[in-house]
Amino acid sequence: MTSVSSLGLVADVGGTNTRMAFVGPDGVIPDTVARRANVDFESFEALAQDYLAGRTADGPMVVAVAGPVGAGTARLTNRNWIIEAGQVADACGATSARLMNDLEALGQAVPTVPADAVEPLHAEAQLGLPGQALVIGLGTGFNVAPVHMASGAVLISEQGHASLPESVMNILQAHLADTTSFDTVETLFSGVGLLGLSKVIGVDVDSAEALAKSDDPRAREAIDVITDALGQMVRELAFAFFPKAGIFFNGSLAQFLLSPSRRARVLAPLRTEAKFDGQFARIPAFLFTSHTVALGGAAARLLAHRD
Repeated sequence: MTSVSSLGLVADVGGTNTRMAFVGPDGVIPDTVARRANVDFESFEALAQDYLAGRTADGPMVVAVAGPVGAGTARLTNRNWIIEAGQVADACGATSARLMNDLEALGQAVPTVPADAVEPLHAEAQLGLPGQALVIGLGTGFNVAPVHMASGAVLISEQGHASLPESVMNILQAHLADTTSFDTVETLFSGVGLLGLSKVIGVDVDSAEALAKSDDPRAREAIDVITDALGQMVRELAFAFFPKAGIFFNGSLAQFLLSPSRRARVLAPLRTEAKFDGQFARIPAFLFTSHTVALGGAAARLLAHRD
């Protein structure tokens, strides 16, 4: 690892991989960013010590985690990792450690996100607009994080555990005889949710990629159903949060459903909305394409709350 003078250490603990980096006065120090596969380590502390290779954090530490965070403890949703702030600080030689949800970290990064970290989802999408923005995470689970652009304040939500809106249920009911499996947002809009929907329709596959490659017409139906349903969900969220500064999508399922061949269909209910003089139709939409945006958000939190 390059020898650096840093102000602290950040980590983005995903379901499969963890990325870590040192932080300087301007944020993440690019040539210190490194990725480790979670499966190779028994704990986050072991992974962090492998990254540090005998160094210490040189200051405070902020860790973004793909899972629930509370009272200085986080639990990774798909691994038996419990991350405690005090233990992390001790293991890494940090002066302190703060834990945050990974979607909150993405929200922290939105006000200053560089253009090369996102892909505009329609021609009129423009970064840097004032007002509120909304991060939508679609992957292992589902959640949203509203962002106030001027202050950088990020609100915490558990949208994935809310009930599906009526507009989304109407689409499901038009294709499924039984919709009882889809009682919350996350039971539909997640990787597991897509496979569950496919199975109810009659296609048993083990990944979104396998579904897309299937010659079974029911596979195309499953993709069309969740694509149309997501369009209605995005419209509902736009009315709930009025994100005039933009909607930012993140996660593996977002990458799949907002691929070039499907994104117009997802955005159609919002882009054709005429209410309020067409303000909702003009909301910009973006897809995060950089894997280090959450590190940048964690770095922003670290610099704003340095000990």
